[in-house]
Amino acid sequence: MPLIDSSLDTAAERVSISWHLDASPDRVWWGLTDPEALPQWMGRLVSGQFETGSTVIIEHAEDYCCTSEILECEPERLIVMTWHFPEEPVSRLRFKLTVTGTGTQLVLTHEALGAETGNYLPGWHTHLLYLEAQLAGEPRPMAEFWATYETLAGTGPEP
Repeated sequence: MPLIDSSLDTAAERVSISWHLDASPDRVWWGLTDPEALPQWMGRLVSGQFETGSTVIIEHAEDYCCTSEILECEPERLIVMTWHFPEEPVSRLRFKLTVTGTGTQLVLTHEALGAETGNYLPGWHTHLLYLEAQLAGEPRPMAEFWATYETLAGTGPEP
């Protein structure tokens, strides 16, 4: 697993993960934003485009959508957006990509998570495992997503 570092700060309502991907920034960008790639690690793009000022709606499960406003978007480098599920506060999500000698470092920072802060670290860890597999051309079965999450959160069986 290419996890470099992760942190959970409940007082600041923030999680962050630094992850190495054996892929070029343009391939990682494809994984983060392409309507064909998104369902393999995040959810189905219902509407919008990943460009500054756009509103993006991603369906994570049937009739369960997250609405995001794209605040900053620099292809192959940076996405900053709001993140809003109906039962959660509006939060702020940032993906930053940096070229490394052997691929791309992705730094994910998610802030203003409120009471959900503790759930988001294993959630993003799970999503990034799925993104990594998608980029490697070996997508993980989405039917196993929640079992993987529960294992990482320490609430499920060991793999």
